[in-house]
Amino acid sequence: MDPPTTSQAQPEQLQQAEQRVQGGRITGIDMARGLAMAGMVVVHFVNFRQDEGAALATLAELFRGRAMPLFMLLGGIGVTFLVRRSTTPERDLVLRAAMLFGLGLFLTEHIDRLAIVLQSYGLFFVLAAILYRLPSRVLLLLVPVITAVGAVTFQTVGNPRAQTTFDEALSYNGLESLVFDGFYPLFPVGAFFVLGIWLGRIDLRSDRVAATLAGVGAAVGLAVPLLGNRIISSLDLQGAIDSRSADGMFHLARLLDSTGHSAMPAWVLSAAGTSAAVLGFSLLIAPRVAAMVHPITVVGSMSLTFYVYQAWITRLVPPTRETSIGVEWLFTIAVYVSFAVLALMWRHWFRSGPLERLLRVGSGPRKGGNA
Repeated sequence: MDPPTTSQAQPEQLQQAEQRVQGGRITGIDMARGLAMAGMVVVHFVNFRQDEGAALATLAELFRGRAMPLFMLLGGIGVTFLVRRSTTPERDLVLRAAMLFGLGLFLTEHIDRLAIVLQSYGLFFVLAAILYRLPSRVLLLLVPVITAVGAVTFQTVGNPRAQTTFDEALSYNGLESLVFDGFYPLFPVGAFFVLGIWLGRIDLRSDRVAATLAGVGAAVGLAVPLLGNRIISSLDLQGAIDSRSADGMFHLARLLDSTGHSAMPAWVLSAAGTSAAVLGFSLLIAPRVAAMVHPITVVGSMSLTFYVYQAWITRLVPPTRETSIGVEWLFTIAVYVSFAVLALMWRHWFRSGPLERLLRVGSGPRKGGNA
C-alpha cells in the first residue's frame, strides 16, 4: 500500500491536533486527572482485606499510594500552565493557595474518614509562587533533595500521620504536620509537585514525549518495588520494616519500603514512575479515542469539584469493614459514574466546574486579553 500523500495525511493530523487540545486544555492531562480521581475514590471507599475477595482486594491495593502522587504531579503541571497564561502569576497562585487551604480545613472539620489533601495542596501552591522562577535544571535537582530530606524527617520528626485542623492551622504542630510528618508532608510529597512543574515545561503535546513518559515511567514504577522487595527478602529486612514505629529513630532498611504512603525514596521513585506512565498513556490515547474517554476527561476537568463531592459522600455511606468488599466496589463505581453524569450535564452549559470557576475568582487577566 502506498504511503498517504501530504494532502491525505494533513486532515488526520489536524483532527488529532484539535482533539489533543480542546478549549485551551490538553485532553490527555484531563484524562490523567480523571484516572487519578478514579484511583482516589477506590482508595477512599475500598478497604484492603487479606481474608475476603482476594482479587478485588488486590486490585484496590494497586491504587494505594499511587493516586495521590499522580494528583500532585498533575497539580504541578497545572501550575506551569497557569503561570504561562497569567499576567499576575504570583497573585493567582497565592489566591488559589488560600482558597484550597481554607477548603481543606473546612473538610477536615466535617469529614473524619479521610485525610484531606487540600491543605498540603494549598501549601505547595504558595511555594510554587517562588519555585516557578527557578531554572528547569534546578527544579529537577530539587526532586531528589526533597525526597532525601523526607526520608530522614518523616522518621525522626514528630508524630507521623497528624492532621491539620482549624485550631492547628497556624500553630507549630500544624506547620510541622504540613512540612514534615502529616499525611501529605512537603518532605517528601512535594517532590511529585515539583516534578510536575518541571514536566509542564516540556512539550506534552508531542507523541514522542508521551511515549517516553509511558515507557520509562512504567519501567521505573515496576522495577523499583521488585528490586527493593528482592533486596528486603534476601537480607531478611521485612521484620525490621514492619516493626518500625514512630520512635524518632532513623531506620536505613525503611528506605527500600515502596508500599503506598511509606514516604520513603523507593515509594517516591516508584509512584513517580507510575504517575509518569499514566500521564504518558493518557496523552497518547486521549486524542485518538476522544469520544470513548470523554466522560473521564470531563471528570478530570472538574477534579476539585469531584474531590469535594466524593469526600462529602463518605459521610453518607457505611464505614469500610462494616460492608463487604463487593459492596464497597459498588459504592466506588456509583460515586464515579454519578459524578460523571452530573459533570457531563454541567458541561452542557458551562466550560468549567463550579469549584474550578470559584477558584478563578479574583485572578488577573490572561495573556492575550482573555479574562
